Amino acid sequence: MKKKTFGIRFPVFLLLGLVAAALLAGCSDVAGGAPGPAAPAESEQAEAPAAQTAGIVRGKVTDSNSNMLVAGIVVTDEAGSTIRETTNAFGGYELKLPPGKYTLTFNKGAEYSEEVKEVEVASLKTLYLPDARLVQLFDSYGKGWIAGDCHQHSYYSDGVDSISGLFNGNASMGLYWGFLTDHNTSRGVPEWVSRTSVNVMTDGQGNGRPFVGFDGVEVTTEFGHFNSLGSGLTLETYDLNLRESERASQDKMAMIRDKLVYIIDSIKRVGGVAQMNHPYSSTTMGAANWVDLDDYELLDTIDTVEIWNGYFVPPDGIYTDSNAMNQNYDAKLLWYGLLNAMKDGHPFHAAVGGSDNHDSLSRQAGASDPEQIGDISAYYDYIRSCGKYPGMPATYVQLAPEELTMENVQNALVSGHSFISNGPVVLCDMDGAGYGETLTPAGREVTLHTDIFNRDGIREIRVVRNGSILQTVALDGTEDRYNEPIALSADWQTGDWVLIEVLGPVSQYAITNPVLIG
Repeated sequence: MKKKTFGIRFPVFLLLGLVAAALLAGCSDVAGGAPGPAAPAESEQAEAPAAQTAGIVRGKVTDSNSNMLVAGIVVTDEAGSTIRETTNAFGGYELKLPPGKYTLTFNKGAEYSEEVKEVEVASLKTLYLPDARLVQLFDSYGKGWIAGDCHQHSYYSDGVDSISGLFNGNASMGLYWGFLTDHNTSRGVPEWVSRTSVNVMTDGQGNGRPFVGFDGVEVTTEFGHFNSLGSGLTLETYDLNLRESERASQDKMAMIRDKLVYIIDSIKRVGGVAQMNHPYSSTTMGAANWVDLDDYELLDTIDTVEIWNGYFVPPDGIYTDSNAMNQNYDAKLLWYGLLNAMKDGHPFHAAVGGSDNHDSLSRQAGASDPEQIGDISAYYDYIRSCGKYPGMPATYVQLAPEELTMENVQNALVSGHSFISNGPVVLCDMDGAGYGETLTPAGREVTLHTDIFNRDGIREIRVVRNGSILQTVALDGTEDRYNEPIALSADWQTGDWVLIEVLGPVSQYAITNPVLIG
């Protein structure tokens, strides 16, 4: 039986063994613990076996009302290597670290303050830290916008997290809901949807706000990946792959199309939201590589498109290279094309984001310097060095006055009552019409009412009409709020659509679903 600890999800004997192995090998990163210093000299090893050198850091995280708060802890060693741990469900933590100096950064997603503590860990000593107190700076939940993650994996497929670990990972980032989307299996779903013990936070009236798990599966085929959001649908191997004779057939593409039609129909038939994941991922993972992009008979049946997958550069348009690193931008352009097709009578498709998280405790060996970003490759390296956690990006759905239930989240996703973000919170409307809703302008000018927050500053707001930038608001990046109305003037036509993009520092970005013009 595993021994339980506050912040580490490994048995003590295994942790110490891993620490010893890493130190003896001269590694700078200790699996399951934290980045460590170089191995000691041979004489030092003789005096103190590596397995006995770990120290302990203990403490807890609270909010501004002294309520215990599940949160994340980014542990950075002197070489700049990092790992993100989480507290337990009650805000307590216990970190076992090799001797050395560390920076601990306590955080809880984009709407909370951060707190930084410098510590020096000594061999076999326990260090008790004062409470880390995180302040909620913006409450999107209280405004009816609930953040979650539409794409993540556990150790029931190719992830490393247990269900409880993934639960804590989501709650530690300020998320309130999430679909479990393991590859072609729903074995983890019963545990995922039945857990109710993790409160993301406690509101001002003392009411807990719990994290809620929803059914899902990633239908993984030879010709693209599709999320079934709201159903743990699994299909037969024949439906997911081609036989050898089919691969060699002249009718191969027609056979693939038939299978895709069947998969999408199957997801929707059992009550799931049919989502095309990372459309331009290489080889077999991206369905856009296998689908004729003017085959609207097929494309019209898809409910949502994942235009922002957490593995790749945000679709911010800073770089427009068409390659694997920038595939989210290509996915955004695909989505723009689907939106423009509404003028020809085709249905609305909503955009969705997902972290595609496989390890909620991402480890990074040295951070990239944002000042050195000069091309898409350097930008991609910077994104990777920042860590990959649940909610990077998050999808915020508008629910008020509806309750947080799977069915209501599904409806909000399909209707486009949502936006995607790895930082900025973008709550806007056009003359009262929100994302996914229809506005009939009374004249050439409409007003965009804004309520935008980004803890780390706002540097640009873009208003996009039919895929082209209609208006830009440039800011200096020092303010964290923007609430000014923006007058928009155009020759509005039925079938037009308008969305908002917000850029923070470096890679922080948000994109909304559109307001539709009727």
